[in-house]
Amino acid sequence: MADPRTVPYTDPASVLQDMQVLEPVEDGSWPVVILAHGTAQSRSALKGWATGIAATGAITYNLTWPSGAGPTPEAVENLACAVSAAVADAGRHGGDTSRVVFVGHSLGAGVGAPAVLGGAEHLEDCAVAAGEDTLPNGFVGYEGPYDLASVDYMNDRRAPDPPVDESADAYAAIGGNPDLVVRLLHGDAEDFAWYDVPLGVSEDFVDALAEAGYDAELTVVEGGSHVEIGHRGPVEPAVIATVSELLADL
Repeated sequence: MADPRTVPYTDPASVLQDMQVLEPVEDGSWPVVILAHGTAQSRSALKGWATGIAATGAITYNLTWPSGAGPTPEAVENLACAVSAAVADAGRHGGDTSRVVFVGHSLGAGVGAPAVLGGAEHLEDCAVAAGEDTLPNGFVGYEGPYDLASVDYMNDRRAPDPPVDESADAYAAIGGNPDLVVRLLHGDAEDFAWYDVPLGVSEDFVDALAEAGYDAELTVVEGGSHVEIGHRGPVEPAVIATVSELLADL
């Protein structure tokens, strides 16, 4: 694997809006994978995922994005911009831009879902010009809060006040990017802390996607929890295997 490089996805550059790129040394036409971490984290949270996915033969973009603001239109625009910038960069470095998968954990999946379904406007300071936005053809989400439009996880799970903008609502985006292949994962080790996402959230979202005609499946990760997602537990290998299988099918 080549030495990692870090590139911004906005212009002007920002340390909160950049991505670390892991890519194979060998020549080839490698698929493209973009990873987005959860609330108030950084890309280090998904380092193991990124390394494992890159090792299977993919150009992998591990983001740091401003997730602390929660489900806002700009947060969705940030992730949509990052996808477009990653695809543009991959096209210049031997990437197969016909096979692009977005992977999100927690808020990265909850906000990533409307972004990859096409619910985002163009981010004003995106490094990719307006009109060059790109949608992925695969989505892998682990324990995403896809119900953010109806549940405020940081406020006793009450209804959001003020309401979440429709552009940040994963359900409102269903119908966009109709060829998107969706693979959701969810652990069965619920602890009911404020940040934990019940299994039913993923079940409901995959059902809604399937009813709308998407190729959508849910896998339950035995022993998987919301925060213990590193190499010592069952989540990391499950995510890496799911991404590898999805790329093989695209």
